[in-house]
Amino acid sequence: MSNKRVILIIYTTKYRLGGHQFPTVAETLAAEKRAGFDGLVITRAVESKRDVLQAIAEVRDAGNRIKEFIFVGHSGMYGPMYGTVAFPEQFSPYEWERMDIPFDEDGSASFYCCRSARWFAPFFARTFNVPANGFFWYTTFSRNKERYVAAGDSPEGPLYTIGCKGRKSHGYLAALKKRLGFMPAEEMKRFEPRPPDGDPSYNHVADLYDAAFVDIRVRRDEWKWINDHLPEGKLDLLDIGCGNGALLNALAGRLNSGVGVDESTAIIERARIKNSEISGLRFEVIKGPVLPFPDDSFDVVTSLMSFRYLDWDPLLAEIKRVTRPGGKLLIVDMVTVPPKFSEYPKLLSDKVRTMAHQRGNRAFHAALNRLVSHPDWKKMVEYNPIRSEHEMKWYLESRFPGQKMEILNMAYHSRIVAFDSGPVEHGVEARLTYP
Repeated sequence: MSNKRVILIIYTTKYRLGGHQFPTVAETLAAEKRAGFDGLVITRAVESKRDVLQAIAEVRDAGNRIKEFIFVGHSGMYGPMYGTVAFPEQFSPYEWERMDIPFDEDGSASFYCCRSARWFAPFFARTFNVPANGFFWYTTFSRNKERYVAAGDSPEGPLYTIGCKGRKSHGYLAALKKRLGFMPAEEMKRFEPRPPDGDPSYNHVADLYDAAFVDIRVRRDEWKWINDHLPEGKLDLLDIGCGNGALLNALAGRLNSGVGVDESTAIIERARIKNSEISGLRFEVIKGPVLPFPDDSFDVVTSLMSFRYLDWDPLLAEIKRVTRPGGKLLIVDMVTVPPKFSEYPKLLSDKVRTMAHQRGNRAFHAALNRLVSHPDWKKMVEYNPIRSEHEMKWYLESRFPGQKMEILNMAYHSRIVAFDSGPVEHGVEARLTYP
């Protein structure tokens, strides 16, 4: 057994943009790391989760320890993204938590990919008990690691992946500043391996949430879309991330039975109280990506403003299992993305409608403001951030080919989107490479 310290740099190349440049970024990093380091610096292309596990296993099987674990590539809904967006593949949180990475006693990790500091780096730090570094903003290729210097399409080195403000995060003015060479590189954010500072769940905001969403129909666009996409007849419906049960409450007349599940014990208690006099509804606490129901139990599964929080691949397999043939999954959620020029007419129209809605529903918007301005809500969002539009779009449209994500309402930096899976059995069976 060699018992050497290793810097393991893994990178992906099979991506829609810039894949051929990632090896150069990895080698540029490797050259810097070798200076003054008496261990091994290994670079490895990884195009699937199996490749990642193999690279880690080779270090472990040789009796070596990882001083630094570095990923260079693109980030997706679970953090690092491997392979192509035609069928995105990422380790889910559930999979990361079961992984054995042989870190040295002073080991660390760094993720040179988009938005890895939003939730993934702190999650990784807590999971593996090592400091982890990531970028808050989107990443880009640069000839300079201190500020953005255009690299073009060339794979020639040296080449860096840097976090940088730009059009996707700050709009067209930031893109102009970036192209003119005045945009500094973002300093990587470091996260220590400690538990969340506060409660990142809905437990401490359950009462505020319940006060805001007395009647879910106040969310007019979302309510209309869900009703338009429900099948005819009496339904057996499962609502994932049900909150206080307001959606099931409003749909009760269309249901044969309704089940709401959520991980927050406090919010489920509110749901039970709110709906105690409505027959056919029940609410259960779940832990992890497991649905405690028999096969073929439901006609429809809904997720209203909660899909962003879920462990997508493991839970989607469960959704398919508990949904009857011909049944469907309906998702409505908020994603983040600045508008394109072509979208400004819809943006302005939606802003006018929103302002009118606020004037006509002052009590709701006052309660909503109390919820989203509360410190406990902000703590929950810190650990459960809004996902990017392309993450959710790539994922859902790859799992259900032919089905398209829709935009219901737009704001300056976010939008409400909706997705109808169609018959769940038509979805692609996600034969992932791990576990």
